[in-house]
Amino acid sequence: MKFDLTKAGFRNDINGLRAWAVMSVVLFHFLVPGFSGGFTGVDIFFVISGYLMTDIIVSGLAQNKFSFRLFYLARAKRIIPALYAMILLLLGAGWFFLPTPDYQELASQANYALAFISNIDFAGAAGYFDSEAHEKWLLHTWSLAAEWQFYLLFPVFLWLAFRLLRGNITALFISIAALFLLSLGYSIYISPQDPNAAFYLLPARAWEMAAGGLVFFFTRWQGRPQLSTSIANVGYAVGWLLMIMPFVFFHAELVWPGAWALLPVIGTMLVLGAARQNNPMVSHPIAQWLGTRSYSIYLWHWPFAVLLFFMGMQNSVPAVIGAILASLLLGDLSYRLIENPVRILFYGRRKRALTAIFVTALVVCAVPAQWVRGGDLPERLPANVEQLAGAINDINPRRSECLGSSSRGTSAECTYGGAELGLIVLGDSHGGSVVRTAEAALPHESLHVLDWTMTGCPAIEGIRSAEDGRYRCAEFIDFALERSEQLPADVPMLMVNRFAQYVIGRDPMEATGLGEVPEYYISEPYAERTMAFFQEFSAGITATACEFAEDRHVFMLKPTPEMPVSVPQRMARTEFFQGKAERVSLDLEHYYARQSVILTALEQAVTDCGVTLLDPVPIFCQDGVCWGDKAGLPIYFDDDHLNEYGASFLKPVLMEIFAE
Repeated sequence: MKFDLTKAGFRNDINGLRAWAVMSVVLFHFLVPGFSGGFTGVDIFFVISGYLMTDIIVSGLAQNKFSFRLFYLARAKRIIPALYAMILLLLGAGWFFLPTPDYQELASQANYALAFISNIDFAGAAGYFDSEAHEKWLLHTWSLAAEWQFYLLFPVFLWLAFRLLRGNITALFISIAALFLLSLGYSIYISPQDPNAAFYLLPARAWEMAAGGLVFFFTRWQGRPQLSTSIANVGYAVGWLLMIMPFVFFHAELVWPGAWALLPVIGTMLVLGAARQNNPMVSHPIAQWLGTRSYSIYLWHWPFAVLLFFMGMQNSVPAVIGAILASLLLGDLSYRLIENPVRILFYGRRKRALTAIFVTALVVCAVPAQWVRGGDLPERLPANVEQLAGAINDINPRRSECLGSSSRGTSAECTYGGAELGLIVLGDSHGGSVVRTAEAALPHESLHVLDWTMTGCPAIEGIRSAEDGRYRCAEFIDFALERSEQLPADVPMLMVNRFAQYVIGRDPMEATGLGEVPEYYISEPYAERTMAFFQEFSAGITATACEFAEDRHVFMLKPTPEMPVSVPQRMARTEFFQGKAERVSLDLEHYYARQSVILTALEQAVTDCGVTLLDPVPIFCQDGVCWGDKAGLPIYFDDDHLNEYGASFLKPVLMEIFAE
């Protein structure tokens, strides 16, 4: 196979494709009807990047002119200035309108974005399509991080292949094809198993960029078959159809990227390969204007989308139109004042000078971000807003010391109170949230609470994680069972767990969990949650409680209501942006639907081994509604953990343990 490896010049069609990609993403993020699949615009960007990078690298290698340093500096010159400017401006604006916890979260995201590893950070948090996504000011930087990681690794991959294969260009093409197939196969496999890893991380995304590389080789292949005009026209039309249809018909419920992403990727490959510079779809002045500014528009649109959610105006048509126009305006200003001047200013600069400039820019952004993230910030907003936001930090001061980690098999075994053992608290982080209230409920000051709590570890014997090889909670429960046998039998045990997370799923608004891939298992992993899965976990909850009940009287706190969003954040934001704190609530009917399997297991423990149940519902729910606040103050420090103020309302309930 022979290839024409002359480096191509500027292509109007690629610039026009960028316009379609960025506007699909913008309209999707602003919830514009008809663009439920606009997120596929990012996939179009990835294919374009793969094409351009392959052109630069392979052409350079073939002509023995490729320089790693120049390549990386060119990418940095393109990406870093506008990105760092956006981050710095957000940090500056956040000083005036973000409550401290939100501001520190922005700073944390900024640190990851500055280092181009934000995709790794977000992969371990809420999903891209979850409601929490609109609380993350820099969520959109995940794609820049994935792309930057591709920029770092792809030239090394091609250079090694070029050297090992002795400059064989055909072998380079085969290498990229192999990368495409391996990454695509992994993406199809991992997308239903671990949606976050598939969506955010490079291994499941590299095939989309490799697809662009395949287009490069095909268009430069001198022996490629010549298509008739009619067939070429059909192929071009099919490409546009495959690219645009997902904008309209795809949605957030799809397994993504996986096999579904083949449609927009193949569509982009067909359009890109046709190289039709003068087609109105890409050559129109509006498309060219948007394409030229697509990067800056992408950078600025998401902060405006988040701002609308903070203000509760995401469904206001005038507000959405204004935010889209503001995104275009800021994108234009960023292009005119940052992107273009930097490109001209840095043209021909020495490599060392460019490196020094970029390092300085990193420091200028990273230092304030790190200070905000870890510093003791002064109160900048009205006192009532800071008070509401401060509920996030109303936690057990010994939490980090005493709440064990699921990667360890033993608990810290903290004690609270006097010298004599009065109560054992066993459970996950929900148990850790009520330990100090349990201490306050002790009948005598001479008694203490023994804290056996570990984050992510429910009291279910034999529980394992299908995703985390470090998950050692089964060892933790074995440890607790063994230690329980050694302690006085007249000391009661209080078990507090967020069982629904492990049985139904993490999303508080998920009522059944049926059909989804479970993260946890007992005997063996399940491909999906079935009735057999629920029965096994229900039996495991009951059996474990009864094992502990062989040694002592066991009390189990029924599940605390889980709120749909972080209570302090929602109340503080609405107080600041809308002038009145929005109360967060949950229908009691939903509570019982989500907790049905759990409550059945707890009731069975009462029947089988005399466990006593304690009910928090009368404390937190009235008239069919469970509230996230009392007396206008949040009782949670997030969406499901009681803060110290909230847990204090359980004291009368916990005192029932000692009523006898």
